[in-house]
Amino acid sequence: MSGAMRILLVTHYFPPEVGAPQTRLRETVALLQALGHEVRVMTGPPHYPDGRVRPGYRADRVRRERLGDTRVLRLPMVPRPNRTFMDRAIDHGSFAAATLAAVADVRWSDVVIDESPPLFLGLSAAFHRAVSRRPYLFHVADPWPDFPIAMGALENRLAQRVAYAMESVSYRWASLITTVTPGLVARLERKPAAAGRVRLLPNGVDVERFRPDVRPDVARRRLGWPEARLTIAYVGSVGMAQGVQTLVDAVAPLGDEGVELRIVGDGFERDRLAAAAAAAGLRHVRFDPAVPSSSVPDVLAAADATVVMLRRGPLYEDSLPTKLVEGLAAGRPVLVNAEGEAARIVADAEAGYVSTPEDPASLRASIVACALDPERAAKAVAGRRYAERMFDRPAIVRILAGYLAEIVEGRSSHDG
Repeated sequence: MSGAMRILLVTHYFPPEVGAPQTRLRETVALLQALGHEVRVMTGPPHYPDGRVRPGYRADRVRRERLGDTRVLRLPMVPRPNRTFMDRAIDHGSFAAATLAAVADVRWSDVVIDESPPLFLGLSAAFHRAVSRRPYLFHVADPWPDFPIAMGALENRLAQRVAYAMESVSYRWASLITTVTPGLVARLERKPAAAGRVRLLPNGVDVERFRPDVRPDVARRRLGWPEARLTIAYVGSVGMAQGVQTLVDAVAPLGDEGVELRIVGDGFERDRLAAAAAAAGLRHVRFDPAVPSSSVPDVLAAADATVVMLRRGPLYEDSLPTKLVEGLAAGRPVLVNAEGEAARIVADAEAGYVSTPEDPASLRASIVACALDPERAAKAVAGRRYAERMFDRPAIVRILAGYLAEIVEGRSSHDG
């Protein structure tokens, strides 16, 4: 690989917002800098997921700041809560429109990383490639518009055609396209605008942040959690894609069996589920607000097992949730209520228990099996070893740096 690169990351999600994408991106920036590259970030004011701009920030003006060693450019936009598709379109689209004016900041870079979703950033990336002649790597964390169409959030036929046209432009002008699982690589390779330029870049974690040697009962006392026969934790977004209703339904009859469920996170479905659980008297189902990434290892250490939820369908089968990788790194057995890639990983690693998505009875049987399993500790150890081998973030960022160097050293004909 050649020498140091100037890298611009354009993303809708970045700290001080809390969430798995924000943590991944912040750690990726730090690791690229540790490799000797200069990295800057272009983003909006912190406001996800509720649409409320955090104190000290404003949505109507440009702000330049430093987060540690990283220069961050925050652009004006129209923040909206992460609820309806229209809310997201206004929120995402307004930020992408603001990036169009940041030509000088794009020209500073040797190469740009654009994060999708939102898909709108693909259009602004293509614009900047034409105007600024800077190549970009397009990272597809979730395939849009396939994902919202599959969820039923984008039903209008005209809107679908427009979204697919945006996707085509985003892929066609990208030097490389990365995504998180082999299944998604294959899916994107079937799209004519992306064919031949799709690479694997899985989600990862800094495994050294997680402490599998901490006893769960000790960690629970530190957090003030009550003791239980089996404490399971779901840590992450409580949205439509996860199907957390299935988890609540599965655990509902297990209060007398000594099962305690902690749901730690925010999202579209959280308030409804919390209200329904309270109305049903489910005292063993507890909802906690989202925690900063620095606290996630402490929360996972307090669990006897962690939970990964995905709904049923081909797109979900190709997903790799960050919470799965974190659960493995934490050295806790993982209860996976999903099919496809997530289920395969846990089965291959012999690191937990797999159940049928959207089937509370199947998940309930897995929870009971986990509570009774004399090999539970061995599954936890196996999961940690798998995470160290397959999902160590520093190793994954070195792969990303190689992709970026490949772009810089061999720009395509779009660069003129």
